Amino acid sequence: MKVKVIDSLMGTGKTTAAINHINHTDEDTRILYITPYLTEVRRIIESCPDKRFKQPETYGSKINGIKHLFDNKCNIVSTHALFSRFDDEIIDMAYANNYILIMDEVADVIEPYEIKEADLNTLLEKYVTIQDNGIMKWIDNKYNGDKFIDEKHYCDMECLAIFGGSAMLFLFPIKTFRAFREIYILTYMFNAQTQKYYYDYYGIEYEHMYIAGDNIDNYRFTDMPVHYDLPDFSELISINDSRKLNMIGDSETALSKNWYNRNRNNKLIKQLKNATSNYFKNYTKTKSEENLWTTFKDCQHALSGKGYTKGFLSSNTRATNEFRNRTAVAYLINKYFNPNVSLFFESHGVKVDEDAYALSEMLQFIWRSAIRDGKEIQLYIPSRRMRELLIMWISDTNKQEKKSEKE
Repeated sequence: MKVKVIDSLMGTGKTTAAINHINHTDEDTRILYITPYLTEVRRIIESCPDKRFKQPETYGSKINGIKHLFDNKCNIVSTHALFSRFDDEIIDMAYANNYILIMDEVADVIEPYEIKEADLNTLLEKYVTIQDNGIMKWIDNKYNGDKFIDEKHYCDMECLAIFGGSAMLFLFPIKTFRAFREIYILTYMFNAQTQKYYYDYYGIEYEHMYIAGDNIDNYRFTDMPVHYDLPDFSELISINDSRKLNMIGDSETALSKNWYNRNRNNKLIKQLKNATSNYFKNYTKTKSEENLWTTFKDCQHALSGKGYTKGFLSSNTRATNEFRNRTAVAYLINKYFNPNVSLFFESHGVKVDEDAYALSEMLQFIWRSAIRDGKEIQLYIPSRRMRELLIMWISDTNKQEKKSEKE
């Protein structure tokens, strides 16, 4: 398995280069293209007419639909959601039929697995053993019950792990990735992302690639480093520095998930809502259709306000262009790794960079806005930590640009 990471700033032509790459593959190469959104599914189908891409139809279920396409050796375009449900039968067909995988953005490859303490204890006592890498292995071959049918299936797929004796994690089955002879991942700041740590955990090697070409017709992948002509982001991004609006985020962990949980029943959430309303109403003075904002999903309702409610977008949204007209942005999150996930990785020798991860997540969200078209935006980031990470990234990016110009 060869993993090639096309790591380039949003809007620099990764998807276009992928389309050009697809259109130049030979007839014997079959492609599975995975993208977060249905709009991108249509783009791939329309941009690669000779490849006759198919998206899964429902043959009893979407999974049966994609099995039908694999069985008929079709070029396939689908979403991350369906990719996460692949089973051993699909994996066998991908192995056998010479497929390569192109992923537009990284996958959600690890997350906490919710289980009651009593059920976990039962699993550990009767049905599973823990391997050296933390993965749970099902050992009761005679089990035919219903209670742990999902856990048995996940153990057979080698995707349940345990950390600290009590925290269960679901890992995307690594055998799914191993089913493809080549994998291309289109993203930015891969070294800060969960999928990178996941590959390190499994000892999967990867190489970085770049985008070459001077117009959309000849954008292509290359293994030679490329200099991208980037604008001065300090001129495009106006970060709100109002002490009144930002003081709620002064502490290091303010606006983190735990902060929201702690302050759900006091006046701080109302204070943040008022600051956000004030920002859009009196600072940016933008229309509702020009506003974009995010917070943790379960806090969305509490922070919604007149003039910006409909501009909400989930903070982990990637690879969509539907909000590229938004010029006023509020990022009401202080992003951290799930502690059980980061501790799990680090217990297996994989170092996690919390700040780089937070920055990469924030940049992905900001680049859903008008800045992806080189237009100016106004930005409200009340978390001091997140604001300083962005300011430092802008400064470092501009320094690198000036250094490249001199060379």
